[in-house]
Amino acid sequence: MSTRVLEVRRFEVFDPDTRARLEAVCVTCGDDLVVVVGGGERYHVGAVALAISVESVAPPAHRTNSSYLLSVPGHKEEDLARAGSLRLSRALQRSVVVTAGVHEDRIAPDRIAVYQGLHERLIDLIARAYQAKGG
Repeated sequence: MSTRVLEVRRFEVFDPDTRARLEAVCVTCGDDLVVVVGGGERYHVGAVALAISVESVAPPAHRTNSSYLLSVPGHKEEDLARAGSLRLSRALQRSVVVTAGVHEDRIAPDRIAVYQGLHERLIDLIARAYQAKGG
């Protein structure tokens, strides 16, 4: 994989029953990946997570993943950003940043669950696309 590449790809998942949608823009930044996820009535940056994939100290043949999280006070996207970055980092064995921002006024718990499910589908879609491309 080249370290001098900036490639942009776009992904989207949609739930026809609830009309909920999540979108992602992915930027390959050398060997790393940056993913911006937005949804709801107003896209924003609610939380940012960086997951890194490094060789394990014991046993060294395996890889380990760590994550680092920043969130905007009052926002609830920490779980989306962290889970997404870790899943992609593990699947792709590279450093991954995920920023997540999903907003709906007075959102109900069942609607939150819809977005959580869409987020899992979106992350799986991204992982498969980058694995199929060979990283």
